[in-house]
Amino acid sequence: MSIGDGGTADGAERGATALEASTGAQLRKIRLDRGLSLTAVAHRAEVTKGFLSQLERGLTSVSVPTLLRVCEVLRIGVGELFAYPDEQVLDGGSRIDMGGEGVTEYLLTPADSTAFQVFRSVIEPGGGTGGPYRLDTATIFAMGLSGSTRLIVGGETRMLSAGASTSFSGQTLHQFDNPGTTMSEVLWVLSPPLLRAARGPAQIPASNAGPHQE
Repeated sequence: MSIGDGGTADGAERGATALEASTGAQLRKIRLDRGLSLTAVAHRAEVTKGFLSQLERGLTSVSVPTLLRVCEVLRIGVGELFAYPDEQVLDGGSRIDMGGEGVTEYLLTPADSTAFQVFRSVIEPGGGTGGPYRLDTATIFAMGLSGSTRLIVGGETRMLSAGASTSFSGQTLHQFDNPGTTMSEVLWVLSPPLLRAARGPAQIPASNAGPHQE
């Protein structure tokens, strides 16, 4: 995930790398806790072992659909990877990594919010999710804050300019990108919040699990 929301280019790049490394480290810890090898998880997630290794070390970005596939193999919700703020009044929100390229995202609701979840996405020109995906939430509300964002829901294109809004089922295939030449921003409201608790051990046969130390 690239950063495009303030600060110097070098500082933004360092921030992106740190976040990706943090997300990758969490994925690696969960994988090892499950007793699964890189080979087994990569095969099930339909990525190469080399790519998964780079992801775990924070050396590469990942599309939203691919990140969700890795989470599914590990039997976690993507929400388990977030840093949830404890404060009731948030100043800018908590940086999160949901995948994508050229997308910086912030969680705007605290840890104890159970009815809904709010995010803000800042999208660089040409940035986006990298493909369609589904989320484990019933309803998504989206409102453009600035620029113009292309949202594709179930094959239907919906353009979100500043003040324009729409809603749809999170379980419908959707994706977004910024086709313009300036930054765009979108506010997302998800109800209920994304899953964050583990849903049980990954169901990979022991013969495919491989050594724990990979």
